[in-house]
Parts: sequence; structure tokens; C-alpha cells
Amino acid sequence: MTEEKKEKWYVGNNQIALIGRGESVNDTRGYTSGQVGKQQTAHLSHLDENEEYDADADADADADEANVKPMNDEEQPVDEAAEEEKIESLKPSQGCFCPKVKLAVWEPENDKQWDAVGKRIATRNLWASIPNLTCGFGVWLVWSVLASKIQLMHDEDPTVYPFSDWGSPGPTEYKTLLYTLPAVAGLSGGTLRIPNSFMTQVSGGRNVVYSTSVLLCIPMILVGFAMSNSDCPFNLLIAAALLSGVGGGSFASSMSNISFYYPKRQQGYALGMNGGIGNLGVSISQLFAPIFMSVSFGASPVSPAGIAGWPANAGWLWFPLCAGSAVAAFFWMSNQPQHGEKSTLLNHVYYYWMEILGMVAALCGVVVLVLTRDAEFIKTAGGAIGQKFMLVFICLIVEHFFMYFVVPSKVKVRVKKQIVIFKRKHTYIMTWLYIMCFGSFIGYSGAFPKLITDLFGYVKGCQPQGEDSDFIIGGSEADCVATGGTWDENFTNPNAPNVFAFAWLGAAVGSLIRPVGGTLSDKFGGARVTMVCIIWCTGAAFAQGVLVNRTRQLDQPEGNFGWFVFLQLNLFLTTGAMNGSTFRTIGVLFPPEESGAVLGWSSAIASYGAFIIPAMFGIAIKDGFPETTFYCLGGYYVSCGILNFWYYLRPGAEKPGV
Repeated sequence: MTEEKKEKWYVGNNQIALIGRGESVNDTRGYTSGQVGKQQTAHLSHLDENEEYDADADADADADEANVKPMNDEEQPVDEAAEEEKIESLKPSQGCFCPKVKLAVWEPENDKQWDAVGKRIATRNLWASIPNLTCGFGVWLVWSVLASKIQLMHDEDPTVYPFSDWGSPGPTEYKTLLYTLPAVAGLSGGTLRIPNSFMTQVSGGRNVVYSTSVLLCIPMILVGFAMSNSDCPFNLLIAAALLSGVGGGSFASSMSNISFYYPKRQQGYALGMNGGIGNLGVSISQLFAPIFMSVSFGASPVSPAGIAGWPANAGWLWFPLCAGSAVAAFFWMSNQPQHGEKSTLLNHVYYYWMEILGMVAALCGVVVLVLTRDAEFIKTAGGAIGQKFMLVFICLIVEHFFMYFVVPSKVKVRVKKQIVIFKRKHTYIMTWLYIMCFGSFIGYSGAFPKLITDLFGYVKGCQPQGEDSDFIIGGSEADCVATGGTWDENFTNPNAPNVFAFAWLGAAVGSLIRPVGGTLSDKFGGARVTMVCIIWCTGAAFAQGVLVNRTRQLDQPEGNFGWFVFLQLNLFLTTGAMNGSTFRTIGVLFPPEESGAVLGWSSAIASYGAFIIPAMFGIAIKDGFPETTFYCLGGYYVSCGILNFWYYLRPGAEKPGV
């Protein structure tokens, strides 16, 4: 197809036809010439996305060329009456007191409609969406601080949370085991993002958002009751972590939903605000959950020895917040006119049907994890890492089977309409890049508190004979044994930093910078912002690896803690900014009817970082080489930089300026 033919746009019978592709933008009635131009530019920017086109449609369009006339403002006047009718139809949905749930029409690129009513409706939906997504992230990542609190209490009193159902693991194995909790939540959240990528279109955004917050109440109630018992089974905590994945899955539906409300020129801002402030749920968990867990609120200590600590309170922190957010979404959010069915009951049936199927798929992976925990092949680092990727593939295969064959027939039709995204090369490129951004951000968020505990909370040394002898930090194992002492590599560091004073900083920095990354991308282009951040985070990852390597060899590791936090915050800063820049790129790179599904799909795959990265750190800690994980991630970032430069930045790039 020639460039000349690509640029032929005609208007006739209230339809803009792109001759040469058989594509059209229907119902342009009421658009100004400038708005039509925006539609034209948007579709031309996606023209090369399909390398093949419909030859019959091309021929038909050429044959009809004589029946259409060049676009002319005088010949094609704006239908003001129709425009006003649309605006009037939206007014019942614009207020804050019981607004109409189903929008009559929605055209965010229509400037007149946007200024009259659209902006207010979009803003209300955005600010009702944000607290629900915040709760989703908070519940999903609360396990990062719960795991650290459990470990610290168990160190002081081995009779609290011994997890006898998993063989009462020893000190080193106990550290590794606790990485399982945020990892299981990550596995579940990643799997649930797949159906959530399509839920907004199937059930309606408002229905999905408030129903998700209702479901989030369940694992928090479970945590509140289960962790009040010092003999709480580890399998019960795994079940609660699995259910917490609902919060991780909600990101895909929430971001997809908000993307429909805003014009392209504000996609970076809208997605950045929703995702960035929503991500702050991680920091809220890591800052306030430890405070709640340190206050009794009149309850007796969980520890039989009376050690202070009430981990159950983390559940009671989030339960009322989730319930309140669900109420806000129920009353103040809307459903897009083209989303969902006419029956409210049927929309909810579809939502829970798809959510339960996603949970079953995640459960399959968790069951395999439990059954293979003592298998021979996972006793090596390579085998253990292979197991983690195997679990991801199991969940993906089961969930995709469900999506193709088990979902309701009407849902299947809607899903298949969006499967076109898998024919797009740039779907996979952007997914690879978004794994770097969000996968790293959420993985680091889940691992950061435990990393502080494991790297700086313990020291090596010798316990001399005699009950009154003080522990000697440092030295050699041979000298210790020669003098009759006992060598200990897991002695609690008396100078260890307070993990909970710093754990929340990383996610806070990454969350707050996300809207900035989106806004900068609106101005300078997402690919450019992403490239700068890739170079920055690659250097930080390799530097962190070097630092961790040196730190683990020190007798007093706390001396390097300041540098460790500094480099980790650099990683959070850059990955958080790229969360905003890559989502903006997706919003511009794909047409509106596809961008929501691509946003959901890419975030689904990337969220497995919440499972893979904490698991990789757990394996590396067990083997004694935690720096390996940073080196591997740094190498991965290099590959992302090459892809981003080749396809979007180099001279003659396939998609410049995105």
C-alpha cells in the first residue's frame, strides 16, 4: 500500500473512511474538523501495526471513492443539536449524589463534550478508583512486612509461629520459607490480572472495582483471626496470601477502566495518578501495618513468652479501608456505555465467574509449589529458580485454557474480540519493557523489608563457653571451634537498623514518581523518558550487586546500610518513573479499543515479578550470594534498553515519537 493511499481520508454519510484499509470511524456526527483530525492522526499512527490488510475492503473503498467528497467544514457542518443531545444525556451521570451508573455516551476526544460534562465525570471516577486500587496494593503487599514481623518475633521466641505443618524449619530455612508468602501473593495477583484485563469490558468498570474491594475484605479477616494464634499453620497463611492476589489482579482492570475515560493527551496524567497513588498502598502497608502490629489494642501477646507483637492487626488495618472504598466505588463510579450487559446481575455473575476461575488457576500453581517443596530438583539454586518459572507457566496455561473454553459464551465473544492484540508485535515488546518497570517495582517492594532484615539483621561470630559469656562478632569459625566456642552465622545483630523505619520508603518513592513519569512522557515522549531511566537503573542494579557482595563479607554489615538504601531508592525511583512512561507509550502506540487490553495484559505478565523476584532473593540468600539477583536484573535491563532504542528511538525507528 502506498503512502499516498494511506493518506486518503473522505467524509460521507456521517462516516470518515480511510481509503486503502477499509477502516472507518463511525458516527462522527457532532465532531469539529479539529476533532476529526485527531481521529485521523490517531488511526494513521496505528496504520503500520497490521502488515496485512483486507484487499476486498481496499477495493471496495476505492470503488466508493466517487461517492464520497473531500472533507470540508462548509459541506459537513457540525450537528449542534445532536451534540447538545449527547451532552444532555450525560448530565444525569455528572453529579456526586447518586449519579446515573451507565453512561449514555462517551467521547473523550470530543472537546465540547469533554469541557461540558466529560471532565467532571472522568475526574469523579478517577478519584473514586484511586482508593480502591490503593487497598488492592496494600492488601497484596502487606505480606512483605508480615513476613518480616513473623521472622523477628520467631527469632526472639522460637515457640511463636513455628510452622510445624512445614516441619518446623531451622533458622536459614525459616528465612527462605517466609519469602514464600509474598511470592504466593505475587503468583496469585499475576494470574488474576489475566482475566482482569478483560473484566472491565465484560462486567463494567464500576461493578468490577467495588466487587474487588469487597473480596479483599476476606483475606484480611482471615489474617485477623488466624494470626491471633501462635500455632497458626503456614498453609493457612498461604491460603490468605493466595486470596490477597485479588488486589494485585485489580490493577489490570482499574487501569484499563480509567484509560477509557481520558483523551489521549491526558493518558499519562490519568494512568499515572491512578497507578501512582494506587501504588502507595504498598507504602501504607509498610509504614502503618508495623505500627498497628506493635500495638496491643487491649489484646494479650500472641507469643507464649510474652514477646510484643500483634501481626493480626495488619488484617484489621485494611479491612475497614477496603469496605469503605467499596462503598465509594459503588456510589460514585460509572460503567462505560459499551461495557457489560443490560442485566446488573449478569454482570456480577460474569465478574465472579472469571475471578474464581483465575483463583483456581493460581491455586494450581500453589498446589504444585507445596507438593514439590521437598523435591530433589529444587535443592540446587538452578532447580529452585526453574521451579518458580514452571509455576508461572502452569498458572498461565491453566488460566488461558479457562479463558478460551470455560468462561461464559458472551464473555468469550468479548474476549476473542480483544485477542487481536496478540497479533501485534509491539504487544510483546511493551510487555517485555513493562516487566522491567512494574515487575521490578513490585518485586523490590515485596523483597525490600526482608532484604534489610536478612542482610543487616544478622552477624557471624562466636559464642564462647559459659552462660555469661558475651557473643563475639567476627573472627573465624576455625578459631571459634578451637577455643571450645560455638560458631553462629545467624546471631541477631545488636546494631541492626529498624527495618520498618525504612521499608516503606522504596514503594513511596516509586509510587509518587509514577505520575511524574507519565506527565514528562506526555511532554517529551514515553520512549525517551524510559531510555534515560533504563540507563540509570542498570547502573544502580550493578552497583547494588557490588555493594551487597561486599556487605555480606563484613563483620558489621550495618556500616553499608546507608549506601544500600540509597541505591535501592534509585531503583525504586527509576522503575516507578518507567511505570508511568511505558503506560503512556502503550496508550499512544495502540488504538483505544486495543490499548486497554494491552495495558491489562502487559501488567498481568509484569506482576509475576512480585512472585519471581522475592523467590529469587530467597534462593540467593539461602545459597549465600544475594548479589546474584541484582546482577541478573541488571543484565535484563540492558536487553530492555536495546529493544527500546531499536524500535522507538533510533534514526529510522519503526515507531518514533511514542
